[in-house]
Amino acid sequence: MSLHRRTLLTGAVSAATAGLLSGCGGADVDDLLARAATVPDEPAELKWWVSEIPSRRGAVVADEIMRAFERRHPRISVSKINALSSSDGNRSALATQLAGGSPEPDVYLGDTTWPAQFGHSSLALPVETLLADGFWDAYPEALRSSSTYRGKVYAVPFFTDSAYLFYRKDLLAKHGLRVPRSWEELLHTSRKVQRAGDTESGFLWQAAVTESLTANLTEFLADADADVLDGRGRAVLGGAAAERAFALMAEFTDSGVTPRTVATYEESDAQDAFVTGRGLFLRNWSYAWVNASTPELSRVAGKVGAVPRPGFEGGGRSGISCAGGWSNFVNPGSRHLGAAMEFARFCAGEEVQRLLAREAGVVPAMTAVLDGPEARAAGDPTVLRAADLRLVARPVQTPYYPQVSKALYTPANEVVRGTLSPAAGVRAAREGLRTALEGKAL
Repeated sequence: MSLHRRTLLTGAVSAATAGLLSGCGGADVDDLLARAATVPDEPAELKWWVSEIPSRRGAVVADEIMRAFERRHPRISVSKINALSSSDGNRSALATQLAGGSPEPDVYLGDTTWPAQFGHSSLALPVETLLADGFWDAYPEALRSSSTYRGKVYAVPFFTDSAYLFYRKDLLAKHGLRVPRSWEELLHTSRKVQRAGDTESGFLWQAAVTESLTANLTEFLADADADVLDGRGRAVLGGAAAERAFALMAEFTDSGVTPRTVATYEESDAQDAFVTGRGLFLRNWSYAWVNASTPELSRVAGKVGAVPRPGFEGGGRSGISCAGGWSNFVNPGSRHLGAAMEFARFCAGEEVQRLLAREAGVVPAMTAVLDGPEARAAGDPTVLRAADLRLVARPVQTPYYPQVSKALYTPANEVVRGTLSPAAGVRAAREGLRTALEGKAL
């Protein structure tokens, strides 16, 4: 279903979200920004839409953040609305709720792929004038870029997600094998350990018909140095490099290194298979380190390592990670815009960023914190090696991104299933991209 403004803003929509942020609503948006610029003196109660944040030591990280904010601002209370378990589910639910004019949540945690869609649909407050000069110097450029749509910033950084290759140290040591430096070597290593009967699956990843596969495909294409869009935002996917990426996905399943069921796997499915001992390698986001290394959650705790993803042999690039993560958005319909904006800034600030490094199984967005004492004490390789990664962005600079993503993951899934050849998959993806970018896709 399209989540474009024409679809979303039907029926009775409150003036707080319908049209106030459009180009013709300058006076209204100025009023909203003026209210958001001042922290209120009167009491305020904020609602924060937030998913469960992975924890290193059992703490409820979101609760710790809310309590820390309330100590700074005793007249503002914060309570949470528990978000859904998937990015796609949250996007749909929030878009529908906010388009209906709901003043809650005041602040919502959203994927870094959302700013163009939510900004275009007037469901997020443009916040660039509410951030201090030099604010973005403390965060990765890829995060600033993904937070911006048509020159306006719609998201305030919270934490990043980066993709790593997780591996079984014990099984590689048993067979005298090194951590693979290329996808070709990973295929060979996987087959060897599988033939010995020491692992059910060689490589676990995510290939369901969801955003999960778009992230994986973005990485495989970048590994092969294949462009998706040109500098003007036009679809240019094609050629030998793109086919190499699609062919790799097919080879994983054709060879049996990856189970056919990967075509239904999202992040949690692949992670569950790995932590129960059914895989040699896993591609997943950085948060998987905590779950894989915690004895109460993992049968392979203490036996796992994590490194940047490999690349292709013969000129391919390695260390690629899709630029992922979650940021805070401010609901323009909030009754407490000043308090909401202050909370979003607080989550991006040093106190919370250090708290994340100390307590959470995620990568703090603030670059300096990655070299700080909290990160070193945690000993999480996905944090300590975050600076080694080469981040690549999904083609998110369009309000039609949900349709763009679908145009990528649908043929890619068919290639993984073996119902479409790699060359045909590339052609289908390119044509689907062109239709989606024109706003003509469902």
